[in-house]
Amino acid sequence: MRPEFAKAARDYRLLLDRGYPVNACLKLVGDRYRLDTIERMTLFRGILPSEQSAKVKARILADPAGANQVGEAARVALDGYNIFFTITNYLRGHSLFVSTDGLLRDSGGAHGRVADEGQFLRAISLTTGELAEKVRASVTIYLDAPIPFSSRHAEACREKLSAARIDNEVILVPSADPFVAAFEGRWAASADSVVALRAKSPIFDLARSVLEKGCKAGFPDLAALLDLPTDGITP
Repeated sequence: MRPEFAKAARDYRLLLDRGYPVNACLKLVGDRYRLDTIERMTLFRGILPSEQSAKVKARILADPAGANQVGEAARVALDGYNIFFTITNYLRGHSLFVSTDGLLRDSGGAHGRVADEGQFLRAISLTTGELAEKVRASVTIYLDAPIPFSSRHAEACREKLSAARIDNEVILVPSADPFVAAFEGRWAASADSVVALRAKSPIFDLARSVLEKGCKAGFPDLAALLDLPTDGITP
């Protein structure tokens, strides 16, 4: 990342923490440091207010070791497209990073559609492999029905999970977010900050685990940029 981006990240966080509107902060900082579209989206998705970042981090499971226990507590839920799009974007070469709340995100390249069906199916397979190591009970995947071919994607999930002998339920819903947030079980997998804040279950960053372990990937941590010296804005 360019040195200007590190300065922008510090200034952007400062403005957010002082209560300024997100869009105004993004334009002010983006224009000042001449950030491109991807850099601005990285700020928007990767730099969150200090209080919000701390609250989400406190809810993240580092390793859901207890999930191998059979029983009600071992039930887990997945924000399906949130996870699959993140993994697919990595496979397509998009920029990914660890946000200040500790969750892996991308610079927003999917736009609610599957651009490469083969890579999307691979993302499901990689996720299934990771789940096979972590879960011995029930997996519920919520998929957003309005996304094109969601019924076909749901069937692909069922087939791969069943082949891995994972008890599963794949449900098409108008929006996965409220269902994942309301789920009560061992953990819920999503990198959506709003879901993470509202979730009744602890949050596990499944996409990050899949990519770090299955693909040996490493990602820049945006929180580390905030420790670098910059020329701060005085609002």
